[in-house]
Amino acid sequence: MRRGGLDRRALLAAVVLSASLGLVGGAAAGWAIYQHYGPSQRIITQVPANSGGDGTSSASVGSIAGTAAPSVVKVITRAVRPDDLLGAPGGFAVGFVATSDGLIVTSAHALEGATQLRVAMSDGHVYNAVVAGADVAHGIAVLRAVGATDLSALSFASTTARPGDLAVAVGAPPFGGVSVISGTVSSVGRSLDISGGASSSEVLDAITVDATADPQDDGGPLLDASGQVVGVVVAVSGDPTLTGVVALSGRDAAALVDRLSHGGSSLRPTFGVTAVLLDAATGAAAGLPPGALVRSVVPGGPAEKAGLLRGDVITAVNGVAIDATHPLDPAALGLESGQEVSLSVTRGKQQLTVSLTIVDGTG
Repeated sequence: MRRGGLDRRALLAAVVLSASLGLVGGAAAGWAIYQHYGPSQRIITQVPANSGGDGTSSASVGSIAGTAAPSVVKVITRAVRPDDLLGAPGGFAVGFVATSDGLIVTSAHALEGATQLRVAMSDGHVYNAVVAGADVAHGIAVLRAVGATDLSALSFASTTARPGDLAVAVGAPPFGGVSVISGTVSSVGRSLDISGGASSSEVLDAITVDATADPQDDGGPLLDASGQVVGVVVAVSGDPTLTGVVALSGRDAAALVDRLSHGGSSLRPTFGVTAVLLDAATGAAAGLPPGALVRSVVPGGPAEKAGLLRGDVITAVNGVAIDATHPLDPAALGLESGQEVSLSVTRGKQQLTVSLTIVDGTG
């Protein structure tokens, strides 16, 4: 088994590198503020930390948010002076407590350009923070609040979100308690460009929600009807077709937290390709089968060694059809580094079976 070292695009990888330098940061080109808005029927409100419910739909959303509120934190990415609060303050993002000993999940995008890291809890405690790890392919970063103990942690859902499910995004804006956005899951298993501008960063296994997005929620939790984490909210601008709330993969955030909690690293299993999900209708329009359309092959990675090419369509892995529920992602398919897998591949009019060995990499 060959470990690590797979070259991965760009900006998110800088988060991993910057962890070893003791700060996050520095790309000169910031990511644009999210400017696209979803459909009109929304719940966007401020709720106190101890709000309860009376059985109605909106009260249920308030109860979910109120229960989660003590675990939602402000992530401070630069020094903040009192005078900064007299205008529109910068340097604030959102995160949430994933373990009682101080692992904080946020989006790597939320940390872009950071010059220092702190996390401010809902009870007023502030901790210095360091980057504990990042999952580049899924856009997720994990911080460690230095010296934190006995924190109130959110739990991750054991099942993935499905279209039509209730979704509640909980934020922590610079002013006020928590903010709440409620909607329904509109799509899952998406491969999305979340960067924009001159840089490009495609993430796997993303979720979209039919609700009006707030760029200040970047890094906050996306919760299901039971108040468990199914995603990590991210502000996006790279894809003009995207409207509403976008969230990074909750199951991959959970996997990263689990690895870091048990002394593991940020390295994750990879096939060594970037691909986009091809649904049956889009595939049929182009004369292709549904599956994962390979857009690029990582030089030196397992896919290149197995002979995969740009334009191939991977229709199944070990007999499991690739679709929104089973995207081309080893973590989502329950596969680990070192496993040899069989890929069903369509290349033009050819039907191929390709074997490769999954490796650990940064993407």
